[in-house]
Formats: sequence, structure tokens, C-alpha cells
Amino acid sequence: MAKPLHLGFLYAPHSGHQTHDESFDPLNPIHLTSLAQDLERTGFAFLLVDDSVGHAEPARNEAFTTASFLATRTHHIGLIAAANTSYVEPYNVTRLAASLDHVTHGRAGWLVSTGVADPAGANYGQAAVAPDVHYQRADEILDIARRLWDSWEDDAFIRDKQSGVFVDGPKIHPIDHIGPSFRVKGPLNVARPPQGQVIVAHRVVDRRSADFAGRHADIAILGAETAGNIAALRDNVLAAARGVHRDEQHVRLFAEIVPFIGPDHAAGTPTTRVANHVSGTPTEIVDQIEALANAATLDGLVVAPRLLLSGLDALSRDVVPELARRQRLRSGDGSATLRERLSLARPCNIFEHKAPCQASTAA
Repeated sequence: MAKPLHLGFLYAPHSGHQTHDESFDPLNPIHLTSLAQDLERTGFAFLLVDDSVGHAEPARNEAFTTASFLATRTHHIGLIAAANTSYVEPYNVTRLAASLDHVTHGRAGWLVSTGVADPAGANYGQAAVAPDVHYQRADEILDIARRLWDSWEDDAFIRDKQSGVFVDGPKIHPIDHIGPSFRVKGPLNVARPPQGQVIVAHRVVDRRSADFAGRHADIAILGAETAGNIAALRDNVLAAARGVHRDEQHVRLFAEIVPFIGPDHAAGTPTTRVANHVSGTPTEIVDQIEALANAATLDGLVVAPRLLLSGLDALSRDVVPELARRQRLRSGDGSATLRERLSLARPCNIFEHKAPCQASTAA
């Protein structure tokens, strides 16, 4: 029997490829809360809160702040916030991600992007250098983040009132990183995240991004239009993972789908059929989803509607139940953390000197 699929949802109403209808205001917290709660009730595994520091218009809210707000209004859905490594300092973004994991009780993720976008470069002092340079910066930041998240061992906090000892000093570790772009002493001033390591996602569109995802990502989002190209990106990600001695079972493979449900004239159903554009009746859409998932051996799908809210009710009302009826929708199964929901092991701490444990999902 074909395996059930995880569902993620892309929230990017300020981007160039997603807009919203008049009934939804991205700056209205009530509307945003309703969206997240609807997705949670429907059974989505996570909500991706995208972000861009490029174009100044329209106005937008920062992704980690938005995800932290939604953490107080949801209970089970994962919240993955975007941050571009070309515009962040490693200590700050690591601290934000760890803090989000704590306030969500282990439901946090970080959607890593990289590269300069106009006019943000001028605001952040970043030049439009070759993409490889930006990926080298991203590599260094992820290496720093992994070590900072581990800089507090899980049992470092003693909190012994009788002795007055609050923490066990030897279980707190500086990382003493000196690299091409950054010098970070550590440790982090936030305890180890509930998930051990915050879930890392990366969108894969070419060989360079596939190599990065294979080295670092727990979730690789395969951004191609045809089943053949999606499968090729999948193979590149898994080859990169094996190249750094990661178990490829530690990478969850998702593809983006763009749904057009019924006569959705507002969204503009495409005249040319491509694999990640699914359209028609709910039954036809699920047939297409199954065909794509089977052809590319996917773990899940990220739903990326062109027009926010339009058709989402039909998706929740008709398409998702049909996936569940066919046993192709993976439920939360009472999982407490996003890592558990994705069936990913909690990584051991690189600083702990104990018996060997299962390798980190980001080895």
C-alpha cells in the first residue's frame, strides 16, 4: 500500500507568486489566526510562514514574529518561519529559532533561504556576489546553529533549591567558532530546543540548492513543475546526503503543488498542464496528487495556492477528506513535536560524552 503523505501549507501573501482576495488581510491578526486554525483542524502538518526583505511594497510582518504569535493560538500544527542567511547573524537567528521551539513546545522550524534580493542588499550591506558565495555563508551559519543548539546539554539545568545550584557548568559548552565570515564564542543563551535541533527546511530548485538541502535540511521542498524534474531534484538531494554520510531516511521529501479546484476563474487555471498544477474535481485532484507522489516517491506535499483563501475551503472540505479516505493522509497520531510528527528521531547532542546514539538528522 502506498504510504500516507504529510501536508504543509505555504503562506506567502506578500510574494510575487501569491496574492490574496479581498476577504483576507495579511496584516489582520484575526484573519491570520483563522487561517492557521483552519489548517490545523484540517490536518496539515505545518504552516510555512514565508518572508522577504527585498521589495518594500506591500508591507509585511517578519516571519518569526508571526510564527510566535500563531504559537499562542494553535496547539498541534508545526510553524516554520523563513529567514534569509544572507541577511542574518548566526547567533541571532539561532536564538530566534530556539526560542520559537520553546514557545511552541517543539513545533518550530526554520525555512532557510539565501541570496541577495533588490533592494534589500543596500539596506543590509550585502553585495550581489555569485550564488556560491551566499551558499558558503549559509553553510557556515547552519554549522554554527547546529552547535549553538547543542551548547546546552538536555540535563544542564539542575534547579536544586537545597544546594542553590541552578545549572551544571560542565554541561554548558562554548563553541569557539572561527570561520571565513563569523567568529562566535557561544554558548547560546537559550536552553537546548525541545526538539534537540529545530527542523530545517530548504527549497530545492537546482543542483546547488539540492546539495545544501542534502547536507542540512530535514525537509527538502522540491520546487519543479514536472514529475521527472521533481524526481531529478530528489535524486540530487539524496546523493548529497549520502556524500556527507547522512542516512537518506533522515530527509523528508516534499513537492510544491498549486491547486486549482473546480471553476476557480479568479486563480486562473493554467492552460498548459504541468505535474505540480493540480486542477479539476476533488477526485481528479487527488488522482493527480497520488500520481505525482508515487512517481517522485514523496513524503509529503506543500500546498502553494496562487490566490490565498480562494479554493481553500474546497480543499479542506473535499480534497483532504478524499486523501484521508484513500489512506493517503498522515495524521498527527498524537505527536507532541514537529520532529515526531515527521517521524524524525530527536538528535543526540554533539557535546555529550555518552554511549553512541542515533546520528543527528543533520549530520
